[in-house]
Amino acid sequence: MSEKNNQPQQPPQGEKEKRHQRKPWHRKGQHSEGKKKDPEAISILKYGPGNNFAKFKEAISKVALKEYGDLGKLIRQGTYYIPPAPNKTTYGSFDPKIDVDGMNKATYLEDMKAYRKKIREMEDDCSKLFTLIIMYLSEGSLDAVKQETNWDKIEDDTDPEGLWQLVKKKHKVHTASEVKEVRKLTAGANYQMIRQGGYELIIVFKERFNFALKAYEDQGNKKLDDPDIAMGFFRGLDNVRYATFKIDYINGLTSKAIDPPKDLNKIYLLANQWLKPKATTSSFASTFSTTLLHLQRGRTFCE
Repeated sequence: MSEKNNQPQQPPQGEKEKRHQRKPWHRKGQHSEGKKKDPEAISILKYGPGNNFAKFKEAISKVALKEYGDLGKLIRQGTYYIPPAPNKTTYGSFDPKIDVDGMNKATYLEDMKAYRKKIREMEDDCSKLFTLIIMYLSEGSLDAVKQETNWDKIEDDTDPEGLWQLVKKKHKVHTASEVKEVRKLTAGANYQMIRQGGYELIIVFKERFNFALKAYEDQGNKKLDDPDIAMGFFRGLDNVRYATFKIDYINGLTSKAIDPPKDLNKIYLLANQWLKPKATTSSFASTFSTTLLHLQRGRTFCE
């Protein structure tokens, strides 16, 4: 065998260059770039216990605002937003002797024309918003909505406001029961048990909390005072991330170094602005749970 054949083979020049150019995250099975979550993705609305109405509302509200502008405010407000019409008194006098060049009147007429055009566009988009909502209702949700006596008129008119009112009515409590007492009991239990998720943003938790509180009150449960509502929110904060905050706050209340929170917004701002330690461990949660249990024994915030 010749000396030439004994020499190890060298990879072609092109392959050698490719090997040097390959990046670590291009290797198979390592550091692969995952798909980014679509901020406009809307999940199908579920019906009954464990429904996802809060997340559904948040997602569909963003899309409705983007696609239909002021009409899309219906999702958050619950009713149609009516833009204010131009007010004649703000344009000055239309008297030819004063408005010599007619600019006051011309400006008013131009703004009124734009206003009427906007109203017409909102009216035209009603059927589109109606369809958007319908598209993301599960079969169970749609069946529940169709059981209402005014459904036929809402469907004939493609009325998004009427449809949204029914959707809220059927999903504001995590139960499929139509019995008033059951819905009341469920709403109370949902409010008492609401807790912030381990990776849930505090602003998202606040919205879920408000949703649970409204469902609690809508079902005829005892109306809560603002301080009780604030402490209910405090109770639901994640025991791992907010362990130190909770312990310090409870100690401050006990020693009377601080006053109890006046309302939900007050405790929310305190928690949101609190400087969190860089490292947290599960031991914080267990320590806090023991402390809070001792302080709360024999009393609930809703009493």
